[in-house]
Amino acid sequence: MPAPDYVTELAQLQAGLASGEATIQGNNGNRVEYRSVKEIRDAITYFQNLAAVAAKTSVPSITVAQFVND
Repeated sequence: MPAPDYVTELAQLQAGLASGEATIQGNNGNRVEYRSVKEIRDAITYFQNLAAVAAKTSVPSITVAQFVND
């Protein structure tokens, strides 16, 4: 399963907000009609939070330890 593209979602929401359009159509053809500017801003915040969580969890961390017997 491919990773969600939050950058694209955010760009579409921000473009819709800037244009004053209440209906936003994604690249996949899905259309979402928002009731207010606040609802679009809430969606932007939602996707920003998802992107931040994905950025923190998508990169595996590695710990290297070396033990020496004296």
